Amino acid sequence: MIFLPEGKYHQLIKETIYEIAKDCGKHKRVFKEKKIPLPHTNKTIPPIMYLPEIHIKTKHRGIIIFEILDSQSNDPNLIIADIIQAYLVDNVKKVFFITKNRDEYDLTKRLASIIGIRLEENGYHKQELPLVTVYEISKKDL
Repeated sequence: MIFLPEGKYHQLIKETIYEIAKDCGKHKRVFKEKKIPLPHTNKTIPPIMYLPEIHIKTKHRGIIIFEILDSQSNDPNLIIADIIQAYLVDNVKKVFFITKNRDEYDLTKRLASIIGIRLEENGYHKQELPLVTVYEISKKDL
């Protein structure tokens, strides 16, 4: 078993995802820690700037987001904020949340499900919402 400090775990996961996505060649562009503006119609108010760990622009103008829930893991409100921001990105097709243990996996999956259900209940069509997947990658798996 390898002991990785909190920052090393996060960095290793992020670098691995970035390299795999970049080497895949199926995507138009791969970005690491690049801000995505969350647009709105009121031009007098600047947009919220969302900063996912990795986002990919596909050849068909879709966006795939990767969020590594590391420092947020002990605060459900921070996880909710990441989920909502990911849902609000234009043309987002898939969102991958990566957690480091089973409790965080269960919590993130539950929160993402509740938010998706509430958005549908408030008029969003299921086809408008991205596919959300949660993965557990523990430090001992590295």
